[in-house]
Formats: sequence, structure tokens, C-alpha cells
Amino acid sequence: MRRPSRLLNAIALRYEQLRAGKTGASSRDILIPIEDLLEKAGCSEGEGRALAERELRELQTAGVLVLEPVHKRDRSRISQIRFARTNESLLYSKLGRSSPTHVREAVADQFAAAGGTEVPEAWCRAWRDWCERMRQAALTGQSILPFDREPSSNNGELLGLLPKLLAWQGESLVRFASCVICKDSKRLEALSPIEREGPFAGKLRGKLGRVLSDITDGAIQTLDDLGIIPNPRFALVHGPLRLRLQGEWLSLNRLQGPFRLSQADIEGADEVSTLAHRCVTIENETTFHEIAKLRSGELLVHTSYPGSGTLALLQRLPLTLEFWHFGDSDSAGFDILRILREKSGREFRSLHMEPERVPWEQESLGRPTRRKWPFYG
Repeated sequence: MRRPSRLLNAIALRYEQLRAGKTGASSRDILIPIEDLLEKAGCSEGEGRALAERELRELQTAGVLVLEPVHKRDRSRISQIRFARTNESLLYSKLGRSSPTHVREAVADQFAAAGGTEVPEAWCRAWRDWCERMRQAALTGQSILPFDREPSSNNGELLGLLPKLLAWQGESLVRFASCVICKDSKRLEALSPIEREGPFAGKLRGKLGRVLSDITDGAIQTLDDLGIIPNPRFALVHGPLRLRLQGEWLSLNRLQGPFRLSQADIEGADEVSTLAHRCVTIENETTFHEIAKLRSGELLVHTSYPGSGTLALLQRLPLTLEFWHFGDSDSAGFDILRILREKSGREFRSLHMEPERVPWEQESLGRPTRRKWPFYG
């Protein structure tokens, strides 16, 4: 089979850039000035031009396009070509590839097939409506992000995962869920080929969250909302903390080292109390462990950007406590401080953080040497 000419490819490219090629909605013929077309095809002069004009006349004879002359009485000089959308399949058959209409239909078929997949009854209507909406969007050339505009295997993977996620029950770490759903423990955290660039660059779990939010009208916005979590929900703590569980007090202040409290235990406690005067959140875990060695009597909590377990603890601590955050003196450190204030509702003050200084990490302060507040100085 002869390789498609640059001229045919130039016509197809121009068609694909126009509304008719993108959506199939335009009924008007496409007019392409001959000089523009020949320049795009790289054959505007000499022998290349002569061969191109001969090929154009052959395409007119084959019914692919119509040549319009400069003057009606002199048809030897071509002014422009007229290409009708109804001739799309003929053009692309000569190119040896699927036409834009066929590509859109193939993608629409992927959504149509997915609509027949069983999902839990609670999401059945929403799932079918979403699949139909996406099918129509694919057919008419509207946005279907984060899906490909071609019937790719990436589309198939995403559409296969969504019903399984909607049916997920219980709380599990993301790698376990990934193994069950994808037969690959790392797949839900991996970069997908269609995510490595563009506006939806990121991890597969982030993309799935956006699509699930669209399907459920915001009821499910992340995999966390399904109980598929990246890390256990806990708070890493050291100091004089007590929890009253089922009517009995559990005192943790006698523990030598830091301890982890699950979010479930924090939220399930009848009461949370402490003998400390201050709660100090510490951004870097290495520094947290060094300060914990001092056994200062302060309540220490390790956190960078706070997770749900840490926030649950902060929100249950007595309002009489002073709240301080010890983080890196850089933009991220102060951003963490801001988020701690916003999400916990506590009036956090900064400790050893000076915005006017050159940014530094808290480990650069060295080993804390004082048993009592403020650990350095």
C-alpha cells in the first residue's frame, strides 16, 4: 500500500483543527486556500507543486474534494479546495486510518459498554447517567477529561476500576485495596501514562477521585471517602495524655517513648485530657523524637500537613491548652502552620520559626539541650 501523501495529511490536519473535524456538528463545506495547503504540505514550488496539483485533480475525480478555480473560465489555476464533511470517511480511507467520527464513536462505545456494568444499587442511576453523559460528550467532541480522546487501554482501565471502587466496603490501606481491585498492590498509587503531563498530571488515585466526584455529585471526592487510605489514620504523640474509654481511664504519660493513637480510639474516647500546659506540634519526625527524649512534660504531636487522625486529637484536647507549632522556617513550614490553624480551629503560635530569616530546616538547630520549654536557647 502506497504511503499517504503529505498533501492528504495536510488536508486531514486542517480538517481536524476545525469544528467539523472536532465535533462533526458543522454542515458547511471546508474551504482551504490552495497556497495555504501547498505550503503546509511543503510543495508550494517547482516540481513538487506540479505533482501536488495533479494529485488534487485525481482526488477531485475520486470524489474526495472539489477544486475551485481562480476564474470560472480558466480552470487551470486553482484558487481553493472545497471539502465536504460527508466525504470524511473517503479521505481517511485513503489515509489508511480511522476518521475523527469513527474515533469519537469508538470512545463513545467504551462509555456505553461501561454503562452496562453492575454497580451497587445506591449508585446505579448515577453511574448510568454519567456513562450516558460521557458517551454523548465523546460523540460530540466535548471534554471527556481525564479520559483519552481515542479508545485507549487507559480508558478501559479507568472504566473498569470505577464500578469496583463504587462497590468497595470497609477501610483498608491503599496497597491492599489496589491488590484486591487491580491485582497489583502499587497500581492505585502509580503514574498512569496519560497522567505524566497536562492538567491532570498526578497519581491514578487523584484522577479516580475527580471522576468519582463527578459521578456521585461530590458525595465521593477521594479514595479516602471510600475507606481506601494511603496511611493508617493515627496521631503520633508523646507526653501526659489520658483517654477515658468505656468508662475507664487509660493513662499514657508513663510511656517512655512516643506512641500512636488510632483515629477510631481518639474519636471513640468518652473524654480526652492532659496535664500538660502546652501542646506542641513538630513538623519533622526526627526532631520530634529528639525532643521526646527530654520528657519535658509538654504534649508533643508529630505532624506536617495534618492528617485526619492528628486533627481528631487536636480538636478533642482541652481549650485551656496553649498550642504551638515548631516547623521549618520556609514557605512549606508556614503553610503547615496556616493549615493547622484553619483545620483544627486552635490558635497555634509559631515556635522557633522566623519568616525574616533565610529558610532553614529545624534539624539545623541541632540537638535540643533543655529538658523544659522551649527546648532550645
